Amino acid sequence: MTDLDLCYLSAVDALTAFREHRLSPVELLQAQLARAEQVEGKINAFTDLYAEEALAQAREAEARYMRKDGHVRDLEGLTVAVKDETDIAGKRTTNGSLTLKDNVAVRNHPITERLIKAGAVIHARTATPEFSATYSTHSRLHGVTRNPWNPIYTPCGSSGGSAASLAAGTTTLATGSDIGGSIRGPAAMCGVVGYKPPYGRNPELSPWNLDMFCHEGPLTRHVADCALLQNVFSGHHPQDIASLREKLTLPLSYQNGSYPAIKGWRIAYAFDVGGGVVAGDIKRNMITALETLEGLGAELHEVDLGWGAEVTTAAKAYLDHLFGHWLVEICDRSPDLVCDYTKFYAERSRQSDTRKFVDSLRVIGDMYRSFGPMIEEMDAFICPTVATTAVPAEVNPWDNLYVDGTIIDADYGWSMMHPFNMLSRLPVLAVPTGLGDQGVPTGVQLVARAYDDMRVFQLGAALEGVAGRRVGNWSGTTAMRPKL
Repeated sequence: MTDLDLCYLSAVDALTAFREHRLSPVELLQAQLARAEQVEGKINAFTDLYAEEALAQAREAEARYMRKDGHVRDLEGLTVAVKDETDIAGKRTTNGSLTLKDNVAVRNHPITERLIKAGAVIHARTATPEFSATYSTHSRLHGVTRNPWNPIYTPCGSSGGSAASLAAGTTTLATGSDIGGSIRGPAAMCGVVGYKPPYGRNPELSPWNLDMFCHEGPLTRHVADCALLQNVFSGHHPQDIASLREKLTLPLSYQNGSYPAIKGWRIAYAFDVGGGVVAGDIKRNMITALETLEGLGAELHEVDLGWGAEVTTAAKAYLDHLFGHWLVEICDRSPDLVCDYTKFYAERSRQSDTRKFVDSLRVIGDMYRSFGPMIEEMDAFICPTVATTAVPAEVNPWDNLYVDGTIIDADYGWSMMHPFNMLSRLPVLAVPTGLGDQGVPTGVQLVARAYDDMRVFQLGAALEGVAGRRVGNWSGTTAMRPKL
């Protein structure tokens, strides 16, 4: 393999190569560090790089693989880029904000703790918009993060740096968080895989562990890699009362027979989940994905959920009342340091009240009254992840976007993700469907019944290629690498 091939090697394949002594964790890291030196100036996915410390960790992993006792950990020697909101003890956590530019964490976040225990090599921090507040990744502190496929456009947000790094080949695995689509949007727009687990599946720290919209999760280039990382993340943590005691272990889709075929599955789908508009290229690529599943023996059923503009209004009301008031406190404390979009959300949050918050819960109940019976009758549900990928890298939430001649707002107008933060117990796997008209990837969301994580991974494995076969539009294949 060339160094570039190493940069895009799947985590599962890298672990096999490590065990068979065909590849060293040091070689993998060195290839990705060289790649970062080559491309970071174009995409700006990293906020901090820990090259020397990571090399020491990689050498330690290499030594473990050379021992005769054969004891290696689940992620031994794999590079992981950690979103710059997840604490790493002794390292700064900026949340993309000038207000925290010198903030050094005193303890590990539960996710970081589990990465370290599993033997991961944490080599970089990935960019996020200030306080993960918006669907693009730019901030006054770290500048603009760009989409590796077409730098005119955003990699989405808020886990934009993580997804951009995966697409560019500068990490093997990455972390993200999702309170309104912040894992799934970047996955879609960078052509990678992202998972929003059901609420409580992965641990979080207070107070965010008590916010049912909020989820920590993995971003990877392949479904098996996503399962691998999710297995490390999941399970009860003593610091999180909301974390589920059940430790779910997902099979890795590359292993023959890990997941049964989906022949006979009944799959519901919709092109619209309340926004009213979706770009032609998004729809076209989703149809191709549906046809792939139909070819595997699935039975397709188009459904009308009956959702409208009230869904987005309710999502805003919920987030404004909780997350938004946290932004209000920060803006009041440091008005000269925060980004304009942070002020935008803070000002909107000042208008929130208890009635709007309670109304949002009523809407969530109404949504599940239509979705719940349907998903219990079906094996899965599929819809687009975003309505358009033609979104400029420096977009702000008050800007307008144009989808096939229709004007939509750049805040929630192009998101098709927040409904599943509202229905937070549903597992959602975001997978790619090809390239859109702007040369930016497109994707779909695979949704299953509450806490039925296994089912979305089974469907994702089938779509990617049963038993590890690749399809031509999947990120990580030679044909699907950005031309950086």
